[in-house]
Amino acid sequence: RFSIRKQNLMFAKIVSLLLLSGIKFIFAFPVAAKLHFSCLNTIFITSMGGVAGIIFFSFFWEHVIKIYLWFVHSYLYRYPKITKALRQLKYRFVKPKEERKIPFKRKRKYVWLKNNSGVLGIAFLTPILLSIPLGTFLAVRFFGRNPKTIFVLSITLVVWSVVISCLVHF
Repeated sequence: RFSIRKQNLMFAKIVSLLLLSGIKFIFAFPVAAKLHFSCLNTIFITSMGGVAGIIFFSFFWEHVIKIYLWFVHSYLYRYPKITKALRQLKYRFVKPKEERKIPFKRKRKYVWLKNNSGVLGIAFLTPILLSIPLGTFLAVRFFGRNPKTIFVLSITLVVWSVVISCLVHF
């Protein structure tokens, strides 16, 4: 009975580390060290989670946008009262466009990164500075969802996994 609990706990630790490394890769390494994973286990689990995140988000973004647009066009435009209530709720938390600054600098940085360094630059920065969902979205948006883009993102992620894991454990 004690062995089953211990196995369930270890399974929960592995799954949580997989999910964390698939979303925000850089935060998975301190968690892995805190959970007492070895260097090789950390490399393997974070690489698997990160690559799974890249594959998931490269195919998932388009569906989220389609579902959102379907929902907006199907329901919100039909019912003006709901639209008005949602706008009032939104403006409690977000300023209207005329009052907020549009983040042109951030957009320019992404385009500069795309033009000057290509898919390798985005892939290099995705695990450490950008999150995996954002980096995958940018790479797929700029370079298409082809096997080369996903492969380059995955290889750089595994390299970063080895480097960061060795730095944390040694």
